[in-house]
This record gives sequence, C-alpha cells and structure tokens, in this order.
Amino acid sequence: MTPVRPLLRAAPELVVVDLVDNALAALVLALTLEHPSLESPDDPWTSGPPTLRRAHRLVRAALRLRLDLDVYRLAVDRALRIHHVLPRDPSDGPPF
Repeated sequence: MTPVRPLLRAAPELVVVDLVDNALAALVLALTLEHPSLESPDDPWTSGPPTLRRAHRLVRAALRLRLDLDVYRLAVDRALRIHHVLPRDPSDGPPF
C-alpha cells in the first residue's frame, strides 16, 4: 500500500484528482440510470431526445477525462518513485 502522507505531501493535487474522478464516476452512473440506452451501443441515441444526446456526449467526455486522470496519476507516481519520494514497487523489476 502506498504511504498516504508522503504521497499527499509530494502531490497534494491528487486529492482533487481523486475527487474529480469519483464525481465523474457518479455522473456516468446517474446518466446511465436516467438513460439506460447509453449502456447499449446498438441503441440509436442520436435519434432520441436532446437530453439523451447531451447525456451521451457527457458520458463520452467523462470517460475520456477519467482516462486522462489515470494517466496523470501514473505519471505522478512514476515521477515520485524516480525522485525516491515513494518506495519502489517490486513489480517494476530490478533497480538497475
């Protein structure tokens, strides 16, 4: 498990990144509950009401942003490990 205090001391923005990620997950869940056809790629969401079309765009944007947040978290983790702020992950292989 990653030590939380050193991580947050070195990269406090990760608190907000996690909050945004969780908020986006909640948004995607709420939109798919409101518009179940968003879960089925075969449904013609383009011919639905304007709210469905906007929901589809929001879900796509939220999923893209969540992927970007994951990439950012990985980049921060990698940078902190290189600078020895966090302990090395043994699964990274030998240190040489």
